[in-house]
Amino acid sequence: MRKSSKRLNVLATLSLMALLTVTFLLGCSKDTNEVKITPSESNRWLELLSVLPSNDNTIKAAYLSDIPYMSEKMPDGKYAIGHTIPLLERIIPIPGSDSDNELKATLGFSAAGITQTLYAGALPVNYYEAVRGNFKRENIDNAVKTGPMNELLETVPYQGQEFYSWDGDFEIRLQYRSNVRPLGRGHRLALVDDFVFWTLWTDGMKEMIDSYKGNIASLADDEDYRLLAGGLENLDTVTAFFSAESHSISHFNEIFNQEKINELSPEIQERLVTEKDRQARLKPYRALATGAAKDDKGYYLAIALVNPDEATAKDNAKLLEQRINEAKMVWGPDAGQKWSDLADNIVIMSNGRLTLAKLYGPVVEF
Repeated sequence: MRKSSKRLNVLATLSLMALLTVTFLLGCSKDTNEVKITPSESNRWLELLSVLPSNDNTIKAAYLSDIPYMSEKMPDGKYAIGHTIPLLERIIPIPGSDSDNELKATLGFSAAGITQTLYAGALPVNYYEAVRGNFKRENIDNAVKTGPMNELLETVPYQGQEFYSWDGDFEIRLQYRSNVRPLGRGHRLALVDDFVFWTLWTDGMKEMIDSYKGNIASLADDEDYRLLAGGLENLDTVTAFFSAESHSISHFNEIFNQEKINELSPEIQERLVTEKDRQARLKPYRALATGAAKDDKGYYLAIALVNPDEATAKDNAKLLEQRINEAKMVWGPDAGQKWSDLADNIVIMSNGRLTLAKLYGPVVEF
């Protein structure tokens, strides 16, 4: 599927593992005496999470971004470059092609009209995508009926909605390969209010419609995710990553078993084995969220952990501070570099069951 996405997912997992199990942090930690953080009624992350059905795959990874808010908070775009629009983030661009015009000709809208993006799922095929923006139904209808694969197009009614369906579930037709369809897959597309839903299989599309209409549980219904959404709102992020997947040493062992480690270079093998042998530094938490943000002190990486109880949240805030200068990059060109070298200042706090941190400086890029 997407090599770039897979690489970023691996880097994110390794980075969070290093940060949250052998964690360093600079600055101070404190317990807040303020009112416990809860998401507001207008919480942007909960609104977007409501589009995504809650299941064993989506709960592992959900990526969200708010493009206008990003532009407002980060007008220089210094740390926003990597946040591409899901429908345009493809494995291999077609030589000489124009992705944006192709998107408009194939699906009836361009990147300029997109305001928010959603992507959920850790599996390579069963993922859920959506974009929100200023879309015109007649433009989409015209594009899909005249564009590539229109001879395979069907219009399917479901729950008072209609969605477009091309070809069978997960089918690959390389003669239709493009930036919009990297492997020539048909996809399913639905325009629901100001959202465009985009999946590879019919049941996935139905799940998104049901989730949006409240017929089935969404990620916004998850108690831990609600707390994390409140935490990221408090930390004022412009992007969000949610995961209930463990980033413990045991999870690291599952991802990098000996067979996979043997495929890597000896230098990286040594670093990974060293990290595997380290004792986990944080007490078990239930889920995590991260995001990019900026305030009057500068850019920062926001981290929120939801813990089983308030005592654990306080303990983990203290443990974060205790692990200053212990974590190192274990992957990529900066492998071996201390995370502390990438952070100018860090503030750690606990609030209710949440452990919250702000990591200022270049660390936000990682």
